[in-house]
Amino acid sequence: RDDGPAAGRRGRIRVGDDAGDEHVVAVEVRRVIDHPLGGDPDPRALQIRDFPAASIIEIVAWSAAEPQYGLRTFVKRNGAADRYHRLWVNSAYPAIGDAAKALGLNRPLQVSSARDDQNCVNGKCSPSATVGARVADDPLRKAKENVEVKFITNSGAEIVFTARRPLVDAYLAAVDSVIGALKK
Repeated sequence: RDDGPAAGRRGRIRVGDDAGDEHVVAVEVRRVIDHPLGGDPDPRALQIRDFPAASIIEIVAWSAAEPQYGLRTFVKRNGAADRYHRLWVNSAYPAIGDAAKALGLNRPLQVSSARDDQNCVNGKCSPSATVGARVADDPLRKAKENVEVKFITNSGAEIVFTARRPLVDAYLAAVDSVIGALKK
């Protein structure tokens, strides 16, 4: 069975938790589904990352026109989805590493950092280090327009990132597709 050029790749994913501790998880890519979405002037990249040793499948999306940020979540192998999504920003983006809090969808959002050493698939890369805001599933789905998240740095600077509705819709459709496939 051919699972694509990334099959068999090994690596590590580092994830920061709420306490600020970093955990390293070893993974091997079993299957990656790489979806170029669009055909419009703002093509989107969407990846469904399936690692055999992992208990989850990750869904990652970003816009080619704005690759410094995007969306990410995971679905457990039993089809249970995380109740949250992560609007991530490349840690190299000016001042974002100093982000202390975030606001979006009329509520405060938890901020965390993460590292992903398996961030490139089929020549398309999401950032290896990110700062992100935790966005609840229900408000993200109910939003009818673009979704803005404002990161606020320790010095009080505000940096706003906007997830455009076409990207959000394609991303949520992929999440729902993975959930449906796993529950069969």
